[in-house]
Amino acid sequence: MFTYLKFRYSFICFLSLLTVLSLEAPALKSYSAGEKTFFMEELEFYWGDDKPGLATFLERTDTRLPKYKLLFKEAAEGVDVHWSLIAAISYQESHWNPKAISDTGVRGMMMLTQKTAKEMGIKKRTNPEASILGGANYFQKTMNRLPNEIPKLDKIWMSLAAYNLGYKNLELARELAQSKKLDSNLWSDVSLALKEILIDRYGKESTEFVKHDQVMKYVENISLYYTTLSILHKEEDLLVLAD
Repeated sequence: MFTYLKFRYSFICFLSLLTVLSLEAPALKSYSAGEKTFFMEELEFYWGDDKPGLATFLERTDTRLPKYKLLFKEAAEGVDVHWSLIAAISYQESHWNPKAISDTGVRGMMMLTQKTAKEMGIKKRTNPEASILGGANYFQKTMNRLPNEIPKLDKIWMSLAAYNLGYKNLELARELAQSKKLDSNLWSDVSLALKEILIDRYGKESTEFVKHDQVMKYVENISLYYTTLSILHKEEDLLVLAD
C-alpha cells in the first residue's frame, strides 16, 4: 500500500554508520554475524535514502525506548494492537519525549490535546505513563467506532488518520467514498476521498494545501517505525499486525 524509497546504500557504508554511532549493542547484541547482515539489509530496504532518519531512530531506540518500553507493553494489554505499534505512534508524535509540545498546544509522549486528555481521564499530559495509556486507549476507542467488517490493517490505517486529523474527517471520507462507489472499508479508497474532504473543509486556510499529504506521510511513517521495531525485536516473537 505504502511506497517506500528503495534506493539501497552499500552494506559497508551502513555498517560504518552504526559503528560511528555505537549502535550495534544492545539492539544487535544477540544476533549472529549473518543475522546482523540480513537485519541491516532489511533496514536499508525500508528506510531507503533516509539515512539520517534511520540513524536517529536507532539512537533513540537504544537511549529512550528502554525507559518506556514496559509502559507501552502495559498499555497494549488493553488494546487490540501490539505494543510496538503504540510505540511507533509515540515516536511519530514526540520521538519518545514526555515533555514534547507543539505549536498547537498538544503535548506529551502521545501528543494529546486537552480535550482528548480530559476525555480519557488524563490530568497531566506530560506524565509518560498517563500519556501512553491515554493515547493507546483513545486509539482503541477510535478502532472500536469503525465497523467490524473492515480488515484489521485497514482499520489501523484509518484509526491512525483519525488520530492525526480527528474522527469526523475520517467519517466524512468514508461516506464520500461510498457515494463515489469506492470501498469505504479499504484505506486505499478512503484516503482518496479524504483528500477531497480535507480540501473542502480546510483548503481556504492556505494557498498551498498540504493536509492530505501530511496525513498520508503520518500513516506511512508509523508503518515504517512499526516495521523497524518488528525487525529490532524479532527475538520477542512479535505478533503479526494483521493476525
